[in-house]
Amino acid sequence: MATDYDNKIYVISSIQAIQDEENAKKYGKWDALKGAPNKNLMDGIKKYCEINNAELILLTMNGMDVTEREFHPYFIENFADNLYFPEDRNIKLNKNCIISDVIVPPQNMDPATSIDRLVQNDQTMIYAHSKQRFKSIAAGNARLPKLLITTGAATYPNYNENNRRGSMAAKEQVYGAVIAEIVDDAHFNVRHVRANKGGKFIDLGHVYDGDHKDKKKIGVEALVLGDIHWGDHDENTIRANNQMMEYFNPKRLFLHDILNGHSVNPHERKKGISQIIAYEEGRSSIEDELRAVNKEINRLARKMKGKEINIVYSNHDDFLNRYLEQGDFLKEPWNAKIANQLAGYMMDGKNPIEEGIKMMGGLPSNVNFLDLRDDYKVWGWQLASHGHKGISGSRGSIRSREVGFGKSITGHTHAPEIQRNTIIVGTSTRLDLPYTDGSMSRWLGANAVVYEGGSVQLLPIINGKWRMKKR
Repeated sequence: MATDYDNKIYVISSIQAIQDEENAKKYGKWDALKGAPNKNLMDGIKKYCEINNAELILLTMNGMDVTEREFHPYFIENFADNLYFPEDRNIKLNKNCIISDVIVPPQNMDPATSIDRLVQNDQTMIYAHSKQRFKSIAAGNARLPKLLITTGAATYPNYNENNRRGSMAAKEQVYGAVIAEIVDDAHFNVRHVRANKGGKFIDLGHVYDGDHKDKKKIGVEALVLGDIHWGDHDENTIRANNQMMEYFNPKRLFLHDILNGHSVNPHERKKGISQIIAYEEGRSSIEDELRAVNKEINRLARKMKGKEINIVYSNHDDFLNRYLEQGDFLKEPWNAKIANQLAGYMMDGKNPIEEGIKMMGGLPSNVNFLDLRDDYKVWGWQLASHGHKGISGSRGSIRSREVGFGKSITGHTHAPEIQRNTIIVGTSTRLDLPYTDGSMSRWLGANAVVYEGGSVQLLPIINGKWRMKKR
């Protein structure tokens, strides 16, 4: 494989071994599809590599147990030079991104379990598995987290479906691959492509279906941005968000934590020195913060050209609600007048954040504020939840989102993640905010797109970059 780090693109998938005669006898059934190639997917991957000058890497996996290590003749005959067995791995794509030789049985429910301690050398790690998992791992005092990324498979499932583990593995297998764009020795972009059972997949809006690739981009139903936190936002990430809006031209835009709430942050109220500093920096005025948010929403509305903007009710919205409930504005003359007005809206059962932002100059009719109890599903994906609320009053978790919503794209954690059909976007904030000083951070920029037909893609933003080049 190539060793020059600059401007290299890799397509990394996994193949499972075929069923052997012993297991066929043991389980009473020979199935020629077990471990067989999804040929339409492989044709699409080949086409992708041709168009994008990408190198294909196929990582091998066991079959239904460790005794099955023989692979379908299709791969031996057509992709011998692209096959990487465990002893061939530990491939350095650049100094910050490797393909690992770690072996996780393809039947495992969560391929990230107990793997986080293997990335203590601050390298993103891609490894073979039949599921597509994406998880950011805290990186000490480093500015960027490490990523655990599994590939998905290019073969039909080969499991013992007579037991729970094998049956679940067959149901949850994901066809697809990882795209790794290596910019130079230090920088890279990485994302999943997820195929349907027929092998069709989408990357950056382009459809690959066998040896055919659509010339036109497929429509994007929704773009979900990482938590905004206007006032603590990162300019490079906001620039990447703008690029995605222009590139994808989505029908709907979803915003999480658009209001940062620094003017009413309950965690800072008893910190006298911090309050003085915030006042001197102009971060203590509710009106100023609402005005800045109004300006940003109006900018986004112009960019969306009349298409929907949906503002998801988020946990930082509660900062203002708590401030009004506790009457703290009575001690702050600079906030008292507007807070009194907002408290009146709150007593009338209205959303004080929505009303407060509208007070600062109005908003276009295409801007919608979603309530905490709202559902908004696009192709079955729940997009109306921020993710901070869990089951029966508990805090939100990736598990509670999966159980409660099925398919969802949420925010809140600032740590992008994929677990089956639960997707969490990242953050649009700076990664070095004061309250994260000295802590180990999983934060990273990442947005998600929902394509026409319901396919989704999580797009990490690393140092303000989300793709290598225009397509």
